[in-house]
Amino acid sequence: MGVFSGLNNFGIDMGEDIYGDNKAKNNADADARAAAAAAEAEAAHKAAEEKKKKDAEEPNYLLARSYTCPVCDKPFKSLAVKANRARVVSHDVDLRPVYDPVDSLKYNVISCPYCGYSALTRVFPNITNNQKKMVKEKISSAFKPAAVISENGVYSYDEALGRMQMAFATAMATVAKSSEKAYLCLSMSWLVRGQREHLGNADPDKLEELQMAEDELQKKALEGFVYARQTEDYPMCGNMDQYTVDYIIAALFYKSKDYDKALKLLPEIIVSASASRGIKDRARDLKEKIIAARSK
Repeated sequence: MGVFSGLNNFGIDMGEDIYGDNKAKNNADADARAAAAAAEAEAAHKAAEEKKKKDAEEPNYLLARSYTCPVCDKPFKSLAVKANRARVVSHDVDLRPVYDPVDSLKYNVISCPYCGYSALTRVFPNITNNQKKMVKEKISSAFKPAAVISENGVYSYDEALGRMQMAFATAMATVAKSSEKAYLCLSMSWLVRGQREHLGNADPDKLEELQMAEDELQKKALEGFVYARQTEDYPMCGNMDQYTVDYIIAALFYKSKDYDKALKLLPEIIVSASASRGIKDRARDLKEKIIAARSK
């Protein structure tokens, strides 16, 4: 007697292979997983090929600009992105600009290869005689000169981070404002994020290391901006008004999952008649993100 022979009395015939449907389903699931894995591998391959293509083309978007160091008076060249050759395609929640086809953030620091004086492009020439003395005493005295760059070169993310670190060392040596140091920490976190994205899934251990570095830099940036908000006048960092600074602080609180503190800063931005439309829209979007995150 079959296991389900009695079903015939009810007009039902399920067959004798009671696990056949499970096997068929498992085989179908396995086929679906294999197809998904193949599609993922193909997408990863295409992304890797696209990255190689962009890397190969990057020198075409660059030029070597000539500078004279305001500290040691020596001429040198520094790579920069050609005008109108990289466009901003989006912004991250913390206002990091995402560029295409080349990450302009890698070229935001000018660094003298002889004395070590380094700064963001917008402030590089702006150094007082007293600050020059500080740089010579605290930076140049220990700096190991680097070779002058090749006009055909590019800056890797590691090189760009090294230059940004030298800019931060200069800011420390010259007792720069808290807001300037905070912005440098934020900019370094953006570079680290760019490096993570550039790596893709190639090196999980390196990705984890970079994520930890980014988190630490963002904490330092948050600490600096909070302190600057209490002690400095506006604009900060060249052109950042109160609402931009408050938004950045809120975004950094959000990224650190301190949602209550982030939410406290947003209403004033949203209702302000002085805040720009762009920053108000970002504040509204951030508020929605926080509410969604808290509901999970």
